[in-house]
Amino acid sequence: PPSLPCSCNRFSSLTLVPDPYNMSCQNLESTLLFIHQTFTSYAKGDGDATTLNTNELKSLAKKEFPSLCQDARSEKILTDVMMEMDMDGDKKVNYREFVLFLCCLSLALCEGK
Repeated sequence: PPSLPCSCNRFSSLTLVPDPYNMSCQNLESTLLFIHQTFTSYAKGDGDATTLNTNELKSLAKKEFPSLCQDARSEKILTDVMMEMDMDGDKKVNYREFVLFLCCLSLALCEGK
């Protein structure tokens, strides 16, 4: 797998423990856990909760990014996004690829403001 950018590898041994009674994203830690839970909930559709296939990614995008899907070109956009997210070319998006995409998306959204 591609290495993480910057010095993200230093956090690879960190273990976050979710509080099942408080998943309201009140802080960054709970937000990170929520992102992982969201990824897993969509990824497990084909029995493999570690990757998103094309259909799972489209389902996630339509539900979690509704403004993107209102665009008339949404199918083309989603296909292009899948190709960009799939860094290793296996036709699936693993969690690492997904999170890197979210980082890029966050930067793009914030720079546009």
